Amino acid sequence: MARVFLVNPPSPEPVRSPLLSFCHLAASLRAGGHEVALLDASAPNAPHDLASIRQRIAAFSPDAVGLHVKTLYVQPAYALAAELSDHVLIAGGPHATIQPDEVLAHGFHYAVRGEGEEVLVELADALDGTRELRSIAGLSWRDRGMVRHNPARPFLAELDRLAPPLSALDLFDPAWYAARPDGHPLPPAGILSSRGCPAACTFCSNDVTGRKFRYRSARSVADEVRLLRDRYSLSAFSFFDDSFAVGKRRVRELCDAITGSGAPVWWTCTAHPAHLDRDVLADMRRAGCAGIDIGMESADPGMLLRIGKGVTVERVLDVLAWCRDLGIHSIVNLMFGWPDETDQELEATIAFIERAMPLAGGFNARGVVVPYPATQIYEQHHERFGFTRWWLTDAPLEYAAFPASWDEAEIVRAYATDPALERNFFRHPPHRVARIREALAAKAAATMAVTKRRMATTTGIGVPAAGAR
Repeated sequence: MARVFLVNPPSPEPVRSPLLSFCHLAASLRAGGHEVALLDASAPNAPHDLASIRQRIAAFSPDAVGLHVKTLYVQPAYALAAELSDHVLIAGGPHATIQPDEVLAHGFHYAVRGEGEEVLVELADALDGTRELRSIAGLSWRDRGMVRHNPARPFLAELDRLAPPLSALDLFDPAWYAARPDGHPLPPAGILSSRGCPAACTFCSNDVTGRKFRYRSARSVADEVRLLRDRYSLSAFSFFDDSFAVGKRRVRELCDAITGSGAPVWWTCTAHPAHLDRDVLADMRRAGCAGIDIGMESADPGMLLRIGKGVTVERVLDVLAWCRDLGIHSIVNLMFGWPDETDQELEATIAFIERAMPLAGGFNARGVVVPYPATQIYEQHHERFGFTRWWLTDAPLEYAAFPASWDEAEIVRAYATDPALERNFFRHPPHRVARIREALAAKAAATMAVTKRRMATTTGIGVPAAGAR
C-alpha cells in the first residue's frame, strides 16, 4: 500500500468547489488499495503558502506527491516542485501529457500522460514494490539520469468501471471553498458523462482525453445525478464533458434517465452546434438543460474552415433560435486574434455580435486566441512568430479571476480584459489590436444587455450558463 498526496497548486483563478479530476484520481487510488490525502491550494480559503503546503504534506508522510500541471501556470508549478524536491514528485494533467520531457527536466520523477486513473494506481503499485515501472503504459520517468517513455495507454473504453468520484469527497475540506463551510462534504460543481471530442479544431490538442468519444451508461450518470441531488442537495450543476451532445440516441437515453431519476434538476453543458438540432435540444430541455455553451469561435466562413470548426454561421443562428424558443440560455463562444486574421474576417465576427443578440443569452468571457502547445496553431506558427515555449520564456498570462456574483462592473472587468491581447502572439498591427480590444468590450456589453433583458422578462432558475463559469 502506497501513500500518495495530491496537490492542486495555488492559482490566480480560484476554484470554488472540489476538483472533479481529483475526485476521480483519489477514488481510483483508494479502490486500488492505496492511501490518499490532498490539498486544493487553488481554493479561495485553502492554504496557499509554501510553509502550509509543506506542513500538510509532511504530516501525511507520503511515498509520492502528485501535482496537477497546467500550461498557463506551469512556472509556479515548477517553482513549487523545486521547493518540494525532497519528495518523490509526480506530474499529471494537460501539460504533463504533452510535455513529459519538460516536466521531468524541472524536478519531477514521473509524468503521467493522458487519463490518469489507471496510470496513477499502477505507479502507486510500483512505489509499493508490486509492479515494474516499465510495465506501466502512459508513464514517463527518470531512470538513473535517462528519460524513459513507456508506450501510450489506450483511452479508457469502459467509463462505468471507474471508481465513483463522489466517494472521495471526504478528502476535501469544505472550509477551503467560499460556500458551505459547515463541515459537511461539498460536492463538485458537475459531472462527466463522457470523455473525448471528435472535433478537429486547430486551436485544441485534447491530448488528455483524445478525439475518440466515449461515454458512460445513462443509468450510471442518472445515479450520480440522484446522489448529488438527494445526498448533497445539489440540484443545479454542469456537465463538464468536452462535447456533451455527441450521438442523438445517446443523448435521448441519457435525458430519459435523468428525467426518471426523481425530482427535477437543472444543468448546463458545452456542445458543438453541429450536434444540436431541435429534437436534441428538446430532449435536453425536458431533462433540465438550462444553458448551453456553444462553440463557434469565428463568424467568417473562411476562418471557420481554416480552424477546422466544421460549422456554418447559418447553423449557429438556427441553434440559437431553437434554444431561445425552448427556453435554453445560450452562450456563444467567439474568439479574436487568429493567425493571419484579416480586418475583414475580424469585422465579420464583431458584426455577428449584433446579429446574435436577439437570440443568444450572452457571449463568452475574454476570447483572444492563445497558441497552446501541441495544437496545430502552435506547431505551424511558433517559429514564425517567435513564441516557442512561451509558457517558459515569458511571464505567465495574468487572467483576472471570474466574479463570484453577477455585478456589472465586475463582469466588464473580467469579460472585457484579456492579457493574451497584450502578448499579441501573432503580431497583429496596432490598429487591429485596438479593434480587438473594442470587440472584447462589445462582447461584454452585449452580454450585460441580453442578461438585463432576460432578467426583466423572467425570474430565471438560478443556474449560470456554462460559459459563465
